[in-house]
Amino acid sequence: MATETRRSVTLLLKHKRIGFVDLAEARSINGGKPVFGLRIIVDPTDPDVAHIDNAIAEVAEHTWKEKSKAVLEMLYDKNRVAFLKKDYRNLKGDTYKGFEGNFSLGASSPGDKQPSCFDEFGNALDAAGIRRKLYSGCFAHVKVEIYPLLRDDGNRISCAVLGVLFAADGEAFGGGSAVATANDFAGLTKAPVDASDFM
Repeated sequence: MATETRRSVTLLLKHKRIGFVDLAEARSINGGKPVFGLRIIVDPTDPDVAHIDNAIAEVAEHTWKEKSKAVLEMLYDKNRVAFLKKDYRNLKGDTYKGFEGNFSLGASSPGDKQPSCFDEFGNALDAAGIRRKLYSGCFAHVKVEIYPLLRDDGNRISCAVLGVLFAADGEAFGGGSAVATANDFAGLTKAPVDASDFM
């Protein structure tokens, strides 16, 4: 008998500020397997909150059927849902910069599945370009996939990052600054030397 495919839902979240960006190179967290990832900041009044909620509910209903509401409530209580509906804080209880008063969606992908990353013109970015353009604090369009993660140590509703397109610069925060551009030095550069001046 064929096994029913687990339900997942893809979303394109437009013009969202991102933080904790690890897209150029997979990183191990607390000794776990290296992953690519980021955290997407979502204003509580953003219409995409409903889209994320609906995707999570759809995944839960498909996975746990009539028990979905009870299971989902339990997963939220145990912080086992990728969508965090409160400030994102460190272990000392301090809210991370840029996350104050916001929801956030944590998204990651295995170290062997690097998300596609592009600049604002749709050009693919290499590792150096990713570090330059997709920094913590910038705005981006992000394609994600909401899916159930069924494990012996506890079920989860997880989120994978599939692709990221740079949208706009923002104030850098959370472990990185944007690389300077020529515009940052406007008025400070010297005129090029004309070789004829030496003749």
